[in-house]
Amino acid sequence: MRYLSWPLVTVIILSFVFNVAAGEITLKNGDRLTGKIVDESDEAIVIETEYAGKVTIARSHIERVVNSDAKAAAKPTVPPLAAAKVEKPADVAPAGLVGKQSPSGLGGRIKRIATGWEGTANIGFSYTSGNSNNITMTTGLRAVKPNPEGGMLIYFRSLWNNTHGASSVVTTQNAFWGGARYDRNLTKKMFGFLSYDFERDKPRRLSFRSVVGGGLGHRTVKNDRTELELLAGLAWNRTWQAGADSDTPEGLVGLNFKQKINHRFRVQNAFTYFQNVTDGNEYRVLFDTSFTADVTPKIGVYFAIGNRYNNDPLGSAKKNDFLLTTGLKWNFGKKK
Repeated sequence: MRYLSWPLVTVIILSFVFNVAAGEITLKNGDRLTGKIVDESDEAIVIETEYAGKVTIARSHIERVVNSDAKAAAKPTVPPLAAAKVEKPADVAPAGLVGKQSPSGLGGRIKRIATGWEGTANIGFSYTSGNSNNITMTTGLRAVKPNPEGGMLIYFRSLWNNTHGASSVVTTQNAFWGGARYDRNLTKKMFGFLSYDFERDKPRRLSFRSVVGGGLGHRTVKNDRTELELLAGLAWNRTWQAGADSDTPEGLVGLNFKQKINHRFRVQNAFTYFQNVTDGNEYRVLFDTSFTADVTPKIGVYFAIGNRYNNDPLGSAKKNDFLLTTGLKWNFGKKK
């Protein structure tokens, strides 16, 4: 009996080790993570991996979870004859892919930064000749990268217009603006944010405006159809222009609103108010809204309105710039 007990003890110990350590999460983008599942909730799962430590993954990004403890506990409840008839599920990965993990190192970091984005890109173009000779082109991009800790947003829009005659070519508009925002969750609804916005507008003799900001946000409404965020914080406005350059501390308040009308139609709005904290009579307002209609899951049309208001413009420049554009858009990433 002494010679038979050691193999038996060895088998029991090995079985225990493999059952405790195993767990595999398959993401919707095809990536797999293996390790020990240390915590689970309705919103996320925490898995401890050898190469990255503890990783928190939102359930919205998870396709399937395989836990060896659960599988081992379930085996005795299956009758022997029924178990013999069980066939391999169609979605089981080939043996060569089992245990696939997200790449590490610089290449892995670049891949993680570049993937997971979702949003829209658009373009509009018009050309006239004859009594009127004009070329106009508009472009736009809006993308978000959600994660359990917060997320990131980037946006960009541009407008270019050229009028050409028999002996001269005049560029009547050459402007672009954009920015990025990083969010970090503090509670389920509250989050902190850091933002960067930039702008260039040749007709207004604005060479470049750079605005760095930060503050707090509140997700007042968030469901499958409607999202509403409120923002408040401080910013530093550095402006290069035809006259004297300026550095201005500003307070900011804003909101972001999205409404899904149905599976094809959506409305989106962003509003930000900047107040010069050293001069109560100087302020700026940024307003963008868009209406989109999907023709296919990837292609659609859009109508966008942009407005830039500065109550104290440089020289003879007008206070308000209004932009209405339409064109085609392309959806990328996960469709919401």
